[in-house]
Order: sequence, then C-alpha cells, then structure tokens
Amino acid sequence: MLTALTFVLFAYSAVLTVWGLVLAIRNTAAGPWLLGATAGMLALLVVQLIVSIVLWGRSADTDPLLFFGYLLTAMLLVPLAGFWAFAELSRWGPAVVAAAGITVFVMIERMDQIWL
Repeated sequence: MLTALTFVLFAYSAVLTVWGLVLAIRNTAAGPWLLGATAGMLALLVVQLIVSIVLWGRSADTDPLLFFGYLLTAMLLVPLAGFWAFAELSRWGPAVVAAAGITVFVMIERMDQIWL
C-alpha cells in the first residue's frame, strides 16, 4: 500500500464519518452531497484496489485472501451504505454512512497492517 494513499483514505473516511454523524445529530436526511462523497469513497477504494494489484509483488509475506478480502468487503460496504442512506429519509441514513465510514477506517488500518 502506498503511504500517501493510505493517509488520504484515512482522512476521507474520517471526514465522511463526521459528516454523517453531524447530519444524523441534526436529524437531517442524506442529501446529494453526502451521497456524492460516499461515491468518492468508493472511487478511492477502487484506486486502492488497482494500486494493490500493481504493487502486489513487493510484499511477499502478505496473505492475498485476507488483504483482498478486507478490500473487497470495504468496496461492497460503501455502496450498500450509500443506497441505504438514499432510501432512508430520516436521520438513520446519514448514521449508516457514518457507520460505514468508521468501518472503512478500521479496515484500511487492518489492510495496512496486513500489507507490512
């Protein structure tokens, strides 16, 4: 994993989590900006997938099933949270996005530990 991309993913998922929490606390539904930010998180995870495939040979001790399992799970979780937030017109839509953001944050940390 590239260190710069890892920090970008950390920062983006943290901002997405805080944004979702603020909207949930304010009892506001997820708007197009939050849903677009969720799509941006998915785009960053796709970039991470491409970078991981390209750099795969550099890390001989990395378990591919474990690493790509975490990555693909994160890539599946983000659009599901976005669809749920789009369908749920109460405060729970942004809360689901916040939960997905913190989950992706933890998964990125775990993928970074596996990669080393």
